[in-house]
Amino acid sequence: MGKCIYMDIKFDSNDIKWFKGYKNLPQAYLKIKTPSVTGIINDMVPDPGLEEWIKEVGKEKAEKIMKAAGHRGTAMHVFIEEFLKVYKISRDPSKALKHTQKNAVLLLEEQKIPKDKIDIGRDLFYNFYSSEHIDAFLNLLGIELPVYSPFLYFRGLADIVYKRKGYGLASSDFKTSSTFIERGSIKEKKYKLQLGAYGLALDHMFKDKGIKTNYSSIISMHTKSSMIQLIECEGQDLEENKKEFKTLVKEWHKNNNQEFLFN
Repeated sequence: MGKCIYMDIKFDSNDIKWFKGYKNLPQAYLKIKTPSVTGIINDMVPDPGLEEWIKEVGKEKAEKIMKAAGHRGTAMHVFIEEFLKVYKISRDPSKALKHTQKNAVLLLEEQKIPKDKIDIGRDLFYNFYSSEHIDAFLNLLGIELPVYSPFLYFRGLADIVYKRKGYGLASSDFKTSSTFIERGSIKEKKYKLQLGAYGLALDHMFKDKGIKTNYSSIISMHTKSSMIQLIECEGQDLEENKKEFKTLVKEWHKNNNQEFLFN
């Protein structure tokens, strides 16, 4: 079977699945593409600087560098998340640190993360541990929380969802970076769109309860210093990035022959 077209609606008939429905009668469902937040942003927001860098160093070397950076980021995330899980319950940073020092390494070794990247991830975690940021996450609601929009058909994975004093529902993501993220840069814009996307998804998930996300942030750990860069998105800035991401995700679906979702 091939492509089906009806009133400008295009879909692959291979994506139609049959299940038991009312009175056990066969019921057909159409499987749709459900993009990730980062997938939408990478597809829809050109990054000339990144493209030029890949061209300059070569695709193979660029992929190797990005893979190493991914391992470094994974290591840092595991250390931070293991710490916050225990700290939330115990309110004892020493107890949470002791747990983290043991369990994080075991988890990372199971994932076959190289030892040198585990060491870097540990150092970045210690920078976080020594900062004022840890106390912001005491009212933790979720770690690595799957989020999605039942209205815009996208999904993601929020590093931290929590209640922030003075704001209510909030989300934060942890990043690593070898350079300072410049204000107004493409990288900062992509990060703010990601925050807008997570805020939008959480708004939709808690719509029936009337709960809205009022604050989101990126906490960027610098790999060449102990500096931590905070990129915040709140108030009107957050609302504008939610709105902009909403436009992007609709355009993404249109580009992938799924504009019928919004008819």
